[in-house]
Amino acid sequence: MSTNRRSFLSALGATGAVSAIAASKAVSQTVQSTSTSPPNAPIFATPSAESRALTGKVAIVTGARANLGRAFALAFARQGADVVVHYHRAETIGEAEETARLVREQGSRAALAQGDLGQATNVKQMFDVAFNEFGRVDILVNNAGAIVKKPIADVTDEDLEQMININTRGNFLCTREAARRLADNGRIINIATSLLAGAAPNYAAYAGSKAIVEEMTRMGARELGGRGITVNSVAPGPVDTPFFHSMETPQTTEFAANLAVARRLGMVSDIVPLVEFLALPSAQWITGQTIWINGGYLTR
Repeated sequence: MSTNRRSFLSALGATGAVSAIAASKAVSQTVQSTSTSPPNAPIFATPSAESRALTGKVAIVTGARANLGRAFALAFARQGADVVVHYHRAETIGEAEETARLVREQGSRAALAQGDLGQATNVKQMFDVAFNEFGRVDILVNNAGAIVKKPIADVTDEDLEQMININTRGNFLCTREAARRLADNGRIINIATSLLAGAAPNYAAYAGSKAIVEEMTRMGARELGGRGITVNSVAPGPVDTPFFHSMETPQTTEFAANLAVARRLGMVSDIVPLVEFLALPSAQWITGQTIWINGGYLTR
């Protein structure tokens, strides 16, 4: 196994990596043989001391136990920020603790916060952890999400409630708490979806619950801009993680991969640099935007 592949699997977490490999094995030869892009660079390169532009800042990353959330947390730690690692279910604490350990390896501090973010008390407690441990919050990444892929006729009341609770209500409650408690010149970065740029069958409940993120991004940027706070959305396309593969077959994975210009799925290492950049002081003039990052999978 190559060094880059090991880095990617480490970012996913051991349990999720196994399912990702199994689901994508059937299409890996097709994707690799047609891709014109260079191999992915290691996700967690150590920066020079001069590049630690987030030293003294504190970031909250929701859904940070594994996958993209873990990668965002480590990117901020690389830049010098302390990180609150949020995870949803108590039984996933082991993965969250591993993320925290990796953050500390980057020379930053880490704290854990657990809970369903569709409940306002849990959101408040998550921010309390940041203030109690580190004294402030500068960056919020609304990364936690849930997904369901079903025809509209088959979506249950429970499916819809889960989508709304995590993707809609959770995002709003976290943004509301950030509006109250984020430091001036802070950053709110919402993780949306490229499905907002096109109509993909069977994703109505998921994409619909994510659609509000775009509007909150625009309104948040207007309301909070006077304090120097930027609010942006990052809208990834299909990314080679367990989150994506949990709803897909080898056939639909191959179809999705071939829609990108390089005819492959996105990788964690494709998405992280954009989120990392939006958190930096140099991104101050970018706000109110939804940025599509999908290799040409969908555009708008």
